[in-house]
Order: sequence, then structure tokens, then C-alpha cells
Amino acid sequence: MSAAPGEVQRIGAAELRAFIQDAGELKKGALLYDGGQLLNLARYENKLFCEARGSGASPYKVTLVYSDSPAPGFKGRCTCPARTFNTAFCKHAAALLVAWARAPESFVVSDAAPPGAPGGDTARKSVKKGAANAQALMKSGVEQVSTLVRELGVAGVATIGADRVEQMEKLAEGLRENRLRRLSARTLDLAALLRGQAAGVGPAARSAGGPQAGARRGALPAVAYANLIADLLLTARKLEKHLAGEPLDDRHVEELVGKTWKASDRKPADGLTLVEYAFSTRTTSDDFVIRESRFLDLESGRHFSEKQILPAFMAKRTEPKRSFAGEVLAGARATTYPGYPPLRLDFTDLGDKRPLDAGALDAVLARALPDAGAALAALQEHRKDVFAPDLVPVAVRVDTLFARGARLSAVDDKGEALHLPDDPALEERLAGSLRDARLRALLGDVGIDAALPTLWPLAAIVEGPLGLSLLPVVEQGAAARSGPLEGSAWNAAAREAGASPAAIALGEVREELADALATGLTGLSARVTDPLAERLRDLRLEKQAALLQGLPQRPDPADRLDDFIKLYQVLEMALVRLAGATHVEREGAAIERVPTYESVAVARPDETLPPDEVARRRAAGAMNRYVAAVHHARYYASLPPDELVGSIFPIWADGTATPTLARTFAPLGAEAIAAAEKALTVKAGRVAKLTAVRVLQAVVQHGGPARDEAAAMLGRVAEHAKDAGLRALARDALDVADSAGPGGAAVRARRAARVERVQELAKALGAAPTKEERLDALKALAELGDLAALPALRRAFYADAARGVREEAAYALAQLGDVEMVETFARMLASRGEDDREAKIAAYALGYLGDVRGLSELLSAYAEGYKPGIVADAIRAFGPVALAPLVDLIEARPEIAKRAAALDALKKMDDTAVAGCLLERIEARRGDADFAEKAQLYLKLADVHPHSRREVATAIAAALAGAEGKEAQAAIKAAQKALGVVKRSK
Repeated sequence: MSAAPGEVQRIGAAELRAFIQDAGELKKGALLYDGGQLLNLARYENKLFCEARGSGASPYKVTLVYSDSPAPGFKGRCTCPARTFNTAFCKHAAALLVAWARAPESFVVSDAAPPGAPGGDTARKSVKKGAANAQALMKSGVEQVSTLVRELGVAGVATIGADRVEQMEKLAEGLRENRLRRLSARTLDLAALLRGQAAGVGPAARSAGGPQAGARRGALPAVAYANLIADLLLTARKLEKHLAGEPLDDRHVEELVGKTWKASDRKPADGLTLVEYAFSTRTTSDDFVIRESRFLDLESGRHFSEKQILPAFMAKRTEPKRSFAGEVLAGARATTYPGYPPLRLDFTDLGDKRPLDAGALDAVLARALPDAGAALAALQEHRKDVFAPDLVPVAVRVDTLFARGARLSAVDDKGEALHLPDDPALEERLAGSLRDARLRALLGDVGIDAALPTLWPLAAIVEGPLGLSLLPVVEQGAAARSGPLEGSAWNAAAREAGASPAAIALGEVREELADALATGLTGLSARVTDPLAERLRDLRLEKQAALLQGLPQRPDPADRLDDFIKLYQVLEMALVRLAGATHVEREGAAIERVPTYESVAVARPDETLPPDEVARRRAAGAMNRYVAAVHHARYYASLPPDELVGSIFPIWADGTATPTLARTFAPLGAEAIAAAEKALTVKAGRVAKLTAVRVLQAVVQHGGPARDEAAAMLGRVAEHAKDAGLRALARDALDVADSAGPGGAAVRARRAARVERVQELAKALGAAPTKEERLDALKALAELGDLAALPALRRAFYADAARGVREEAAYALAQLGDVEMVETFARMLASRGEDDREAKIAAYALGYLGDVRGLSELLSAYAEGYKPGIVADAIRAFGPVALAPLVDLIEARPEIAKRAAALDALKKMDDTAVAGCLLERIEARRGDADFAEKAQLYLKLADVHPHSRREVATAIAAALAGAEGKEAQAAIKAAQKALGVVKRSK
């Protein structure tokens, strides 16, 4: 359709390719339009206008100018960084033309061009923004940052208000538009930090321990603040030199300014043999979705990453990059972007893909750094460049975790240690990876935290009964550091973890300097600097001490800033050198290995605590899981075998007792088989049955006359048990036992095929774009019933974006008998007031697992009347082990027995077991002063079953025969009624 003079020609959707030659930009434009990213559509004469949402806070302004001479066509203008004015289309201009083609009626006819629209006034010729103009904009941005830093450095943060923070945020937007990416990001971080202070709570303070963090500056974390100011100043100074003519190294271009690197700009990387050790999906603060694979090259030992970075709205409609977990990319070729490790790559050829096998994992170990000292040396070299990221990727050989206080340390064969972050989620995931396996190496990022060389692990290589495995430990997004610890929290963490006195002293000096910068250099006096200078001299830092003492002598506080920041940065480098790898005694009288986790050691406890006291301290956060495991092992090892045989409940139902029971019963042969058979035949209590399988496995591995009978029983469980988790555990036990025998090769081949299927499904679970696809993979993993699926299921439980997937992962973990999750589920249930749905999931999972450690929280929920049907079913699933605690609770809170739903748990339990429990109490308490009152309660509880009603009524009638008093007579009458001696009232 031709256009009238001065108007815009109507076009159809099929004609778009005639005007937009770039199919990629047209596709992007269509996605923008479909995603509702266009605002204020308008038409004026021969021009179309709109605003387009972009990465900044302010929308881009877009104009299309139509001309029918010499041929019909459109020219696009946009304020986005991608286009200024050209006959080609940016994606925003393409989106505007898509809107015109699909919905011309949505355009408002205007009497004039919108203000600020590019190309709105055709009478004026725009001046093309050339390189000189872009450089001027960059120079202006750098100057604004320098001014901001100077003002803050001189005056401090006390006078910063919300309006100044808003100005910083707007400044950050402008810096980004002018390609000053690092300055933009750091300015945004600074604004967020100061906005948090204005609100009374800083984000880093929250992550670092609440009110203790940054206590000397209120809510402001002074070290985080000083680090940002230093980074902004150093970056601004570097860019000033660059804009004056000094060339930038390519990796500094990528880090400081950013650039669209063409294939010809990137370096080729051929002959790569890559193993993916981490895959993550995360969303940035400016709403970009980043999907990333982290690789180790088996040829060079270098670390690489492949990234897909998309706006969030586009990520939903774009096929996600795939994960290469479980594969080796042999002979891969790529081009690499300038930057710091891990080097970002773009594949040109994935090479020959083959399964990740023991040989490849041996190669990973061979390429890993040999010890903690080598990892620290790599960090020191990396941090010599002040613009390098805080963290550097490493693979390092370690074989022991040492649990001291709240932190773990990864210890090499020389006893040198890298600390792990204080992160309960990390502790849980490591525990899941290390149970019944031996640690060989950790892969992740190393940096400095609280004067401690710290490793944020992403994956672990462990050696289990069936060989080496590469297991994800934590999502990469979760591995990023939280705010630095401050004040007393900093000192406590550093001292507890064994940092050297020199490192702690230097860290304290830097913290004092950070406080001084936050206060403002106007107040920097000799009274402040002299004591700090003396401490630097004690550390043999004479030059740094002299520089510090000279600062107050400069009359203009602004003249102090550059040297102050220089000193602050130099002391950081000195801190990295002083920190060193902490030494840990691996063996000795003061160290004890954790029986359940052979790669973990703890300081030897002075006493042995019973399970209930261990549970209390764990719940209070006063004991880590590894010290708890030592206490459990000691306690159960102290019990005689006949007591262990006779106490299927509660001992066999405690997942922490399983390793001790297996070791104890391994040489007992027929006695062990009889005990295992007893546990397997009870109607409820899954953990007791899982323990029985472990006991049978121990008997088989020990050998002797009972070996064949134990193996036959395992075979029957693996073949016929209705419980998928029980079948999986029995099958695993047989595989481990048979792998060392004559048919070992066939067992390993069969096992490898199953593991390959698990890895295939695990990849789909981790990387499939839709919730439905991930759910399908999860259900297939659960149905497969292989314990090799546990790491993938845990990862989905902790990290999947969809709540429905996390819920199904919880059920699958319970189904497969993952006792490592008991404490996690118990905490979820304890938080029922905060998240009802998570608590309900936890109640189901705890009931299905049947581990006695979860019973206490279920009983607490039961007493509160929380989800009575669900909780009653969960308690019932524990079987006989729940009876005594449940009756204890009802005795302490008799009003519970008045609830109709409250007795449902007893009603669903075995009649004989209920009767037996109540008869024991009648016998034990028949002489108590309040026995008659208790007797009526026992009768009410027994009334749930005919058999228990008769047995309990008979016992009470006998116990109270001849007794006098109102309560006793009422109890006798109730017992007679239960026995039919007195007719029940209608």
C-alpha cells in the first residue's frame, strides 16, 4: 500500500524482510515486541516513534523515518549503544517496524515529534557522534567518578542522603551508556551499599552476621566501602591515562570498558580436551540471564568458561546453551575472548565427545595443582594485577576436610590448608558428596576472606567403592563471595580458623584504615595514623608506615586521597602474602577421623554425648555435623552387641548409627543376619530397613560362612522389595561386593551403563529449559532408583528455579533414602511459620524417610496442630519408634488427646505395638500419685484399637483393684466400660 505524501507506508508482516535484511535483528525485534518492551507508540508525518525498555533505568528512544524516494525504505535511529544513525536496524528499531506491521492502529497520531526523539526535527541535521565525541563522553564520565570519589574521600559518608544515592544511580546509568562498564558496575554497588546504610541495614552487613558486621560504622561495612572507593579511583586513574593516549591491554579493555570482540579479534584455541566441572544458570541484578559452563582443559590445566548471556525476557524464548556434564570434549576448537581466568570461549568445533570415565578423572587429578601452597601462589600472582577479579579458578588436590568451629578447611597431604567459606548449605552438600567416599580434589575459586586463603568449591572429585566420581558441590552463583566480615565477626572468624597473628594484625590495620576513609580524610590526624604506623613497623612494613604518617601533614585533605588508596591496596597485597596456607595436624592424639566420612577429621572431643544431647546442640547451632557424627559413633560403639540386636527401634532407625552398626555386626555372621531380617520385616520405619541392608553388605564384605546367606538376602531385597530406595541400596551393595570377584568386569560394565543413563537424565534435570522437561527427568531418575542420582537430585532440590521441581526433588531424595537430608528437612519443618508449603514438603519427606532424628520436629508440629492429617501420617510411618515419644508428648500435653485428628497417628499404628507401649507405662507408673489420672488418658489412647482397648483396660482394672478416691473410681469405671462390664452410654 503506497503512502500519501508526508505519511508512513502501511506494510504487512510478510514484507518486513524487504526492509530489514538482517534476519537476526528482525528476530530480536520480534521478541522485543512480543515481550511488551515497547512503550508510547506514536506517528508524526513520515516518522514512527516509541520508547524501548533496555538494560538501563531509562528507556531508549527510537525513531523510524520513512522515505519513498528513490525507493520505499526506513531509516532507524535509537539512543541505545548499538546504533546512532544508520540505514541498518538495531533490534529496537526492528521492534518498532514489527509493531507498525502488526498493529498500526496502536500508534497515536501526534501533532509533533515527541521531545527528545532522535531525528524528530528534520530541519536540523544531527552531528554524527564520531570517535572523538565518544571519547569526550567517556572522559566526562571518568571525571564525574573522580569528583565523586574525591568528595566521599574528603567528607566521608556521614552527609550522604537518599538524593545523593539517586544521583549515583543515574551516574551509573550514564557510565554504562558510555561504555565505562567497570565504573558503572562499581558505582551501582556503591549506591546500593550507601542506600542500605541510609535504610539502617547494609547488604554486606546482613550477609556477614548482622549487627556485629561493621559495628564501628553503624550499618556500613567499612571494608566493603573502602574496597569500592579504591577500585573506583584506580579504575578512573587508569582510564584517564588511556584517554590521554596510553594503550590498554586487551584484557583490561574487556574488564574496564568492554568491547564486542569479533572472531578476528579473538585468539584461536585448538586441541582442547575439556571436562565440564560446573554448570549454572543465574540472573544478574540488571535482569540478564547467564548460563555458564566451567571447564578444565586436560591438556594444559587451564580453566575456561562458555557463557550465554541474554535479557531475561529473551531467555524464556531462546534455546538455552546445553550442559556438557558427564562428557569429555576431545579435540575441541574455539576462540577465546581477552580477559582473566576462566577464559571465556566460543566453540567452533566441539570435537569428539566421549563419556567422562576414570581415565579422564585421573587426568583431571594429574592437572590439578599439587597442594594448597600452589593454589595460594596462583592467587598471589593473579592479584598482582589490581584490575584482576578477586577470585581465581583452581583445581587443587586435597584429601581431608578439617572441621574446626563453624568453618571447614581443605587439607593437602602436607597438612597445609585452604579454608572453605562459613556456609551451612556448602557443608550440607559436601557431606552428601563425601559420605562413604574419599576426597581427592576440589575445583572452584580461591580468594582471601577475613585474612584467610579461602576456596569457594564448585565440584569435588571423590573416590567411592566403584571408583572416581566428579560431583557438583554448589551452584556457581552461590559460590560468589558475600560481603567481607567486619569488626568482631572478622576477628572471631580469623582467629578460630587459625590465621597467623601477623595476618590478623595487618587485617586489623586495613580495617582501621577503611573506617578512617568512611569517616573522611579531613579527620585523618596523627592521633589516628601514629598507632597504625607503629603496628605496620612491627610487621616490618617501614615504607608503608612512613607513607601513612606523612598523610596528615598535607593541609588539603584531597591531596591525601591517592596515596591513601595506594597504601590501602599495597597492604592488601601484603595481606595475601602473609595469610599463607594454614597448617593443620592431620593425625595425632588431638585429631579424630569421622567414621561416617573417612575424608573428614575433627578436633577430638573430650567426652561422649548421647544422641539426644547431640541433637539439642545441633539444633542450637553449637555443634557441626562432623563432630556430631563422632559422638554418635562413640555412643553406639559403646553399646554391647546384644543390646544393638534387641534395639531395632530406635537405634537402627537412626541414620547416624548405620556405619557403626555395619562395622559392629560385620563379623557376627548369623546373629547379624537375624537382626537384619528382623529390621526388614517390620511394617514401618524405612531407615531401620536401610540400615539392615548396610549390615548385610558388611557381612558379605567381611566374608566367612554367613557370606552367601547375607548375599542371598540382599538379592531378594534388590529383586522384590516394593521400596525403590531399598532396592537401589541393595543393588548397590551387591555391586560393591561383586565388583572385586570373578565377575567384577561384568558388574562394572553393567554399573557403567546405569551411571551413563543417570548422567543423561541428570543433564536434562540441570539444563532443560522448561519446568515440565526437568520434572520428567527428575521422575525418571527417581524411577531408575540408582543412588548415583543423589547428587543431581540434591542439586535440583537446592537450586532449581521452579518450586515444583524442588518439591519433587525432596520427595525423590526421601524415596532413595538420603539420610543426609534429614536435618535440612527438619529445619524446613521448623520454619513452618515462615513458609507453609516448604514445611508441608518437609513433613512428607521426614515421614517417608523414617529417621528418628526428624521425629522431634514432627512431634512439635503435631503438638501445635499443624497439618494434623499430614503430620499424623508422617509420625505413623516411623512405626514403633514413634510410639514412646508420642505418648510422652500426650502425657505432657493431655489436651492433645481431645483432638479428633490427634489420635489418628495411634489409630494407624500396629494394634499390638500400641498395647505393648501402654502396658509398659501402666506397669512402670502404677504406684505414682497421679496414676489414676494417667490411667484414664491411657484408656483414651488405647480406645483406637479393640485389642489395645481390652489389654489396657484389663491392666488398669487390675492395677486399681481396691483403690479408693474419686479419680481411681472414675478410672475403674472407664476400664469396666471398655471391657463391656458396664454398658456404654449412647
